[in-house]
Amino acid sequence: MSFQSSLLSWFSKNARPLPWRTHYRPYEVWVSEIMLQQTQMDTVLPYFERWFKLFPTIESLAGSDEKKVLKAWEGLGYYSRARNLHHTAKWLVEKHGGQFPSDHETILSLKGVGRYTAGAISSIAFNQEKPIVDGNVLRVLSRVYAIQKPIDIEKNKETFWQLQESLIPKGQARYFNQALMELGALVCSTQNPSCAICPLRTFCKAYKQDRAEDFPVRAKRKKTVKVEATAIVLVSNGKYLLQRRPLGKIMGGLWEFPEWKVAANKALKFLKKDFRIEGKLEYLKDIKRNYTHHLETLRVFHFDLQNASLPENPKNGWEQVWVRKSDFKKYPFSSAHAKIASLLTN
Repeated sequence: MSFQSSLLSWFSKNARPLPWRTHYRPYEVWVSEIMLQQTQMDTVLPYFERWFKLFPTIESLAGSDEKKVLKAWEGLGYYSRARNLHHTAKWLVEKHGGQFPSDHETILSLKGVGRYTAGAISSIAFNQEKPIVDGNVLRVLSRVYAIQKPIDIEKNKETFWQLQESLIPKGQARYFNQALMELGALVCSTQNPSCAICPLRTFCKAYKQDRAEDFPVRAKRKKTVKVEATAIVLVSNGKYLLQRRPLGKIMGGLWEFPEWKVAANKALKFLKKDFRIEGKLEYLKDIKRNYTHHLETLRVFHFDLQNASLPENPKNGWEQVWVRKSDFKKYPFSSAHAKIASLLTN
């Protein structure tokens, strides 16, 4: 048990004072794990604090309208996570009296909860001996055991799930699972790992072979694709046009300025087609957006309709509103379009 003891001892002295670690309340752990999907810890913390001021209980979340929930999530991205939290909160109030379930299979069945998130909630909130394997855990275990199987081949991940489960000390799942993730985040980093201060260095095969940065092994690396998009800020009589993305599409339910996934010269054609207007655009700014293996440049332009009005029903059929700058704060935007709104109000 020296491996586990060394790691647990290190965690007891070095664990970050994260807000959900104060009492390990299931609702707080659930929200933290959903927020941490695809998002860095430093980004999540202020959102977490704000979320619990707005929605301190599952009942308060369930009773809020979706617009308020999405506005609280604005800037975190992957907005289906917020809608899944909202949907599940309503279900928990209806079916479980507002209590978060402790049964692992029930947790796994919740919207937006997969194998890792279910294991994290079960082990951290309820101290159940369920495995977790995220990027940090993959990196730590691949180095400690010098595992040669490429982690980007899906079937190989089962090796790590079985190994991680076998290592959990009885009655210590909450702390052991967090300790593995914490070690990967703070010490066993992707580049320049701090092996000299690692509590597992005496057990680590990669360290003994001086090959830490050779792990984890990957079969291939995908190239980043550069793409261009165009947003056009349409203004008339001091009001700005916002459109609501349809539910079921990416970022459904969020509001944005008219945007097309094309270069600016082609966007003019869509402006004429969708809104039946044409003219000269005024350039405002470029905004960079990163998606999985995509680097997008969103070029933002301004178009003054000079007191004219747009057709009531644009050809793209999206819900639309005309609002003043002071009303932007009422509408949930994606992070890029929140930047456009900020640009217009500052």
